[in-house]
Amino acid sequence: MRLLLLASFSVIASTAFADDLIDIPTARKITFEDVRYEFRVQPDLRGDNQQFLGIGIGKSFELDLRDIHTALTAPVGTFDFAYSYIAALPGLSPGISFGVQDAANLTQDGRRFYGVMTFRNEMDNIPGNVYTDVSLGFQVGSLTSPFVGVSMPFSKTFYLLAEGSGFRVSGGIELRPSSRVNIRFLIRNNEPLLSLSAAGKF
Repeated sequence: MRLLLLASFSVIASTAFADDLIDIPTARKITFEDVRYEFRVQPDLRGDNQQFLGIGIGKSFELDLRDIHTALTAPVGTFDFAYSYIAALPGLSPGISFGVQDAANLTQDGRRFYGVMTFRNEMDNIPGNVYTDVSLGFQVGSLTSPFVGVSMPFSKTFYLLAEGSGFRVSGGIELRPSSRVNIRFLIRNNEPLLSLSAAGKF
């Protein structure tokens, strides 16, 4: 799976950011024929890392493949699947999605089925169609609990991220040097993470 995820990076050419905030799902969907690749690494001696490949399928579905490597366990491959019931109308009504995370039930967090709403509000003081997103959801499975997350822009290129997944509280900053590339500096479970994402069409 690692080779598949790395090879997919070569086809990235346009914008497709959506799906998870940090760990929690949102009701933002990767659009049809778009792809998103993300590489996360812990900047320490262990070098634990994760790779994600998200693909928009038709108008309503999304598939996310995950490849997880840690120094203490064998590599894990799993996937998430989401159905977008309705897209958000900024300032009017939330987007609504349903899905499953870790469908193979192989990660530490385990398989969870969820429903989530994402509310979008345009930031009038920031030019360029910039939005604050607030996601509220509920999950059942390995853990039954609500979850919440916020993506708040301070400019078109600088965002603050925060979430409570039910398992842990995470947060950080996101830099968007272009419409195709995101760089994140995160604290997840009291550990630092560096993330690079790119998006495009296939």
